[in-house]
Amino acid sequence: MKKWKKEILLHVPIEFAWSYFYGDISKKKKIFPKVVDEEIIDQTEEIIGTMINQSYQNGSLIEQYEITIKKYTNEPNYKAIQESFLLNNRFNMTTEYELVSQGDKITKFIYTSINKPKNPLLSIFQLFGSDEVIVNFLNKAKTAIELDFEQLQNNEEL
Repeated sequence: MKKWKKEILLHVPIEFAWSYFYGDISKKKKIFPKVVDEEIIDQTEEIIGTMINQSYQNGSLIEQYEITIKKYTNEPNYKAIQESFLLNNRFNMTTEYELVSQGDKITKFIYTSINKPKNPLLSIFQLFGSDEVIVNFLNKAKTAIELDFEQLQNNEEL
């Protein structure tokens, strides 16, 4: 099993950032550009346990993943969603996106990814994994979210 946990500050209000992780597929695509679509398969009232079919573009192929929401918190100063899915029928993946308000226009974004191979032999390859993909994702998410917020602010000033 391999676990990565990284954080970055976003210069946007927590409510603005939250829509990129839950609820708005057009915004989600800005930080997850390979996501093609999402369809709720089974919606639970408390969100936890909801199952989503996600279409994901991988080169010329479109792959389907069944995502289950394992954790969901939507409070004024703290928001989190944890999802789990089976990646390529080889890895049980758990991803968590946490947002913590640090003020009116600053939000701490914490990303956690747990990658557990179905086959123990694949664990050996994880020893050589780096956090480069995680760091790149955080930086791209920060840029996309902050740029959208800046454009919104500029439009409101007009």
